[in-house]
Amino acid sequence: MPSVTSPARPDDTGLDADADWSFARRPFWLFSHAFALSVVFLFVVLGFWQLSRHEERKASNAVIAERLAAEPLEIATVDDLEGDPADFDYRPVSVSGTFVDDDFVRVVNRSQGGVAGEYVAGVVELPDGSLVAVNRGFVPSNADPAIRPAPDGVATVTGWLRPSVDKGRLGADDTGRGDLVPRMNTDDLAARLGRELPPLWVQVSSEGPLAGGSTAQFPDPVPLPELDDGPHLGYAAQWFIFATLGVLFYGALLRRNSRTR
Repeated sequence: MPSVTSPARPDDTGLDADADWSFARRPFWLFSHAFALSVVFLFVVLGFWQLSRHEERKASNAVIAERLAAEPLEIATVDDLEGDPADFDYRPVSVSGTFVDDDFVRVVNRSQGGVAGEYVAGVVELPDGSLVAVNRGFVPSNADPAIRPAPDGVATVTGWLRPSVDKGRLGADDTGRGDLVPRMNTDDLAARLGRELPPLWVQVSSEGPLAGGSTAQFPDPVPLPELDDGPHLGYAAQWFIFATLGVLFYGALLRRNSRTR
């Protein structure tokens, strides 16, 4: 009888008996192993990084929620703002003073509700003669809206405190020319004024009665940030899935090469 060759079967190690894995020790494939391992490791690191960002956001949200629930600070002098500016971030505030300039500068490259525009920033003088910067709100750049004037005389500005925004490594410098600025940096604003400003500014939520009964919509107050967990858990899951798929794909690639030799 003619002999019948039985198909290859896995040996006791679970690998195909006729598989040749010697190629995996060649220099090219050693480099390939190192590259694949580094990519998978990077995916895993990015996954854990997103998990840490998720925890950081939860902790930050808890701090912001606690501060927003506190009683508003009554600011009558800049001495009321002494301390670490970060400790005042998102603290409700009530400031009584007079607007010496309700449209001092415009903070460019802002967006709100999917619309590009600018922030209108003014300056309020407190009863002791000191000054505080105030972000009155958002104005779209794709129109020429009527700007709501600030109240005449002594006004009460309510909102929350924000710390001065630093330039960072890649931020644009404030040239000091014109009325456009890249950020709410109190040092830059103080240089423009020739007066001192505290390292905190007020984000307006409501200005109270408006001068002249103006019905103009803008500036539109900037809303509070959404205190949700963000997308970090989803991003972490994606990176871990990429790492798993990378291991499976590379393992399948090695197995296929071992069978074709």
